[in-house]
Amino acid sequence: MDSLESLRQKVISGIGWTTLNRISEQGLKFGISVLLARLLTPEAFGLIGMIVVFTGFASLFADAGFGAALVQREEIEERHLSSVFWLQAGLGILLTLGLAGAAPLIAQFYGEPLLEVLTMFVAIQFTFESMATVQTALFRRKMDFRKITIVKLVATVTSGGIAITLAVLDYGVWSLVWQTVVNTAADVTAVWILSTWSPRFIFQWQAIRELASYSTNLLGFNTINYWTRNSDDLLIGRYVGSSGLGIYNRAYDTMMLPIHLIRGVIGEVMFPTLSRLQDDVDHVRRVYLRATRTIGFISIPMMCGLMVIAESFVLALFGPKWEAVIPVLQVLCLIGIKQPVSSTTGWLFKSQGRTDLMFYWNLVVSTATVLSFVIGVQWGVLGVAIAFTIRGYLLHYHGIVIPGRLIDLSFGEFHRNLAGIAGCSLIMMALVFGFGVILPPTWGHWSRLFVQVPFGMIVYWGLAHGFGLKAYHEALDLLLEEWEKRVRSDTAE
Repeated sequence: MDSLESLRQKVISGIGWTTLNRISEQGLKFGISVLLARLLTPEAFGLIGMIVVFTGFASLFADAGFGAALVQREEIEERHLSSVFWLQAGLGILLTLGLAGAAPLIAQFYGEPLLEVLTMFVAIQFTFESMATVQTALFRRKMDFRKITIVKLVATVTSGGIAITLAVLDYGVWSLVWQTVVNTAADVTAVWILSTWSPRFIFQWQAIRELASYSTNLLGFNTINYWTRNSDDLLIGRYVGSSGLGIYNRAYDTMMLPIHLIRGVIGEVMFPTLSRLQDDVDHVRRVYLRATRTIGFISIPMMCGLMVIAESFVLALFGPKWEAVIPVLQVLCLIGIKQPVSSTTGWLFKSQGRTDLMFYWNLVVSTATVLSFVIGVQWGVLGVAIAFTIRGYLLHYHGIVIPGRLIDLSFGEFHRNLAGIAGCSLIMMALVFGFGVILPPTWGHWSRLFVQVPFGMIVYWGLAHGFGLKAYHEALDLLLEEWEKRVRSDTAE
């Protein structure tokens, strides 16, 4: 077991590498998506979105929860690693064959004949994907986030470059299909190059069973959670069409970009960290509250600001053919204010080994979510966004209380931890909106962005400093500590 100081240094180092990973990976992905959005139509993105609904589900079985089980388990042996590898390799081949066989049914379901050949091609990725589960889990277990960063950057740059080239050459939706397959292949290739572990010819069902109690509950949770989260795409693609799905996905992905960036940086490190501390509930609670403060300090003002500048943001970056994204994005920002911090409760379920409780609670969440999408789709894409947002706030109380009991965390303590951040964010949001109103109406969207975004950042920094937000000072202390460490290291050399 790592000492607390050693673990702390790994956390700090891990956050540094995952920050670099997320900023560079998400920044590259966003830049690539902007270019592709200008080169391709909403219909093209809608078609690939229809396929992703099913390929994303199949991806769950390419991992089957065993990756997380290898990270969470205190002691693992070679028999666990090799047995999981060979099981996953077999599953990957079966998933490729299964999805290819289901391609005609998927095309028929959506009423889009082109989806048949597109789905068959995309299915190839699962043969590759399953070959990297164990190595990636070992990177996370050892908190070796430098290698994970390298892997993700290689995959993003390679697949993005191919997609843009094909889009310029007028290959349409095939640009996005090739991007998906190449991203997986490049990811797996980089993992094998960087990993020092390789499988042995060992397979024991006993080793699989020892991991299965954790992984099965997690797979059950992920399966229900996946179809819950993607039933909106399924319904929109089926009843609204590819163009509507392209609009909705553009709004949703834009809203989720800062969420993936911020929560992903902390979350990549928190799961293995809290797993190491799982027997010390008080310590887990303190670490968890600090992590949610850090996430909320950045994500809440980003969502508030994005809601205000949505029109200029969408039209400046994506162009007028994506104008229908604006109201959908603004509604989704309402749920985006709370989602980055409230969704971190999954760390508590998993790190405390209570994936069973997570599974049962998710049954309730899933039922409410699917019902909201079924109701919302009657009013099109915007209706789905509104229904999803309302559902999120109706379930919020129990979504905090149930996992909070695992670490003696109350609903009130969770929100007091974020109250100052929310207050500063709302003040900033109001001032940015007012500032936008007084700007000359002749200004273009790029001009408004270049003025309103820095104004909002300065206002929020001033409020955080003036009110002495705890998260603000914790961030400054961490930066100062890292700076002093670098200075001492340079002086010693």
